[in-house]
Amino acid sequence: MSDTTNALEIFSPDQSIGLKEIKNRCRSSSNETTTPSVKSLSLLEHNQSNSFSAYQKLTIWKESIEKHLNHIYLEKLKEIDNLLTQGQNHIDIIFKKAPSFGQLVTVISPRQTIDYPFDDIELDHTNSQLFDLTSNNTLLSTSNNNTLTYDDITSNLILYNNQSKLNSYLWDIDEYGKPCDLTYSYYLNVYCIITNRGLFTWSYENPTIPLHIDSIKSIRGNRLWTMASTVTRPDVFILFKSGSYIERWNSQIGTKSWQHIKRWSNHELFESAHQHIRTIRMTSNYVAWTVESTKIFEWRVDLLDYDLQIIRQGIKIDHLDKYSSCLLSNFDSEQYLIIDSNGHLLFLLDSNGHIKLMDDHIINKRIKNAVFMNNNNDNQQWLVVRLEQPNQLYYISLLNKTDNKK
Repeated sequence: MSDTTNALEIFSPDQSIGLKEIKNRCRSSSNETTTPSVKSLSLLEHNQSNSFSAYQKLTIWKESIEKHLNHIYLEKLKEIDNLLTQGQNHIDIIFKKAPSFGQLVTVISPRQTIDYPFDDIELDHTNSQLFDLTSNNTLLSTSNNNTLTYDDITSNLILYNNQSKLNSYLWDIDEYGKPCDLTYSYYLNVYCIITNRGLFTWSYENPTIPLHIDSIKSIRGNRLWTMASTVTRPDVFILFKSGSYIERWNSQIGTKSWQHIKRWSNHELFESAHQHIRTIRMTSNYVAWTVESTKIFEWRVDLLDYDLQIIRQGIKIDHLDKYSSCLLSNFDSEQYLIIDSNGHLLFLLDSNGHIKLMDDHIINKRIKNAVFMNNNNDNQQWLVVRLEQPNQLYYISLLNKTDNKK
């Protein structure tokens, strides 16, 4: 007589667990792990307030894991029911070996940075690194350790550090669309790639299948254009093409369904129809965007809160015209880089609302984009720049003149 036992396979950190033992464990450990309450966190000192976001992030991760495990549990219950309905009376459970959950999350304390005036920042070209690139687009993003670019000629995502080219990964444009924006979400610990098909999250640790965030869709034919995120909060802002709409979302770790918070149209944000948002970025405290006045051909930067209420309006950007392409990227914690990729100009917007043009003999007339990198591996700050004529990726070490005089 053949064996009619049916085995359901479930991954578990512990391979040799009996069903009775699991039941007992669930009963005995249900109160062992508790989530820190908001009340307890309110007792923290002011200089420890950043820890609250760490608690929040860990709690969201825990809830996401619990939700995923519960989904698996319910699916396996259905499988058991189906087998019983089919007359299969000998059913068993096999628990496969899986990595410990403790290995899936790491608590870190990133090195704090200081908002130095632009005059105190020096580009150290003696401690720099150059890599040749095939294409001359503007797509560029950094994490704490790596830089990601996109080559639109070979359709490859290419990963670098400040020492070498690490790897390249084929991006299937037929499946996922052509990238138009790269950002890195420190909150999610993944790169976010916007294409003409939508928003995808991608990690070089698991590069084969990007995760499509299918809850975020085009609005009335206006596709996604760029995205802003920050280190300590799940909030993200999505800018749609031509500045037609902005949406605020709550990003969710490990899921393709994010939570929608609010939508604004260009008409709701500006009285004049001649003003259009071109790029958007954010810090843990406020949102910044660049605005083009197409009637008078002027550019400015506005600073706003998370409800898009103006904090500081009309910081005019000189030297720009109707041919400019005004990009924005975070520089340290509360400053921004402004890049005119067509005019090859680089500015710094500091936390006091002052804008200064950067004059550098290597970057001038060649810059396409620039991002700040605070490398945890070598305790070094870098300006990472895409250049053209020739096409290159340039790592430039940042020095502080004040520190060097001490």
